[in-house]
Amino acid sequence: MFLRANLARTTRDEAARTLAEEGIETRPSPLAATALEVTARARAVSGSAAYRDGLVELQDAASQAVVEALPQGGRVLDYCAGGGGKSLALAARGAEVFAHDANPGRMRDLPARAERAGVRIAQLQAVERAAPFDLVLTDVPCSGSGSWRRAPEGKWRLTADMLERLEQTQAAILRRAAPLVAPGGALAYATCSLLGQENAGQIRRFMAENSGWHLAEEHRFTPLDGGDGFYLAVLRHKL
Repeated sequence: MFLRANLARTTRDEAARTLAEEGIETRPSPLAATALEVTARARAVSGSAAYRDGLVELQDAASQAVVEALPQGGRVLDYCAGGGGKSLALAARGAEVFAHDANPGRMRDLPARAERAGVRIAQLQAVERAAPFDLVLTDVPCSGSGSWRRAPEGKWRLTADMLERLEQTQAAILRRAAPLVAPGGALAYATCSLLGQENAGQIRRFMAENSGWHLAEEHRFTPLDGGDGFYLAVLRHKL
């Protein structure tokens, strides 16, 4: 189990000390400056004061590393927010965060989580009305192959047809998100996948079909790094 120290309320060292007072042992993860790996009494985390008071959130270390690699500050749209883990982490770093999801029900717990964390996150459905954004994060639906280390049944459920449909969805999300980025802004594409066709392959296709973008950063995390497998590409809009 990994925890994210909520920088809006504490530091990683202070969060670790608070957890230790309740007998929950942790150690810093090298993957992200906010990440703590729980080494003892993991089941006690959800009932701890540190969790209840918003000092820590459950979040994989590699997922935290993805957020850490994103440009800081400004107006940020988490386009595929889901439960809002990355939205919360972005807001804790001082960004003005807007969250959107094709299924708004996935965000139903986000207001309570944001209140506990001491941050503000605005939920949007008509994202075009609030555009442009300095950063648009597209944490797209994917095969989940980066998390097969802890959910191995996923590799048996994935079929060639499912993967093809996922790739089509990923490409469509990139196309819809790109116009929401301000000139000079950034479009971030992330998956919890290790499969090339979902990752660099998508970025190559997008750049071949859309002029005016360049690849500013690219990061790959595998379970050998200590967390889930993740991919991140940050594209910059040319002025």
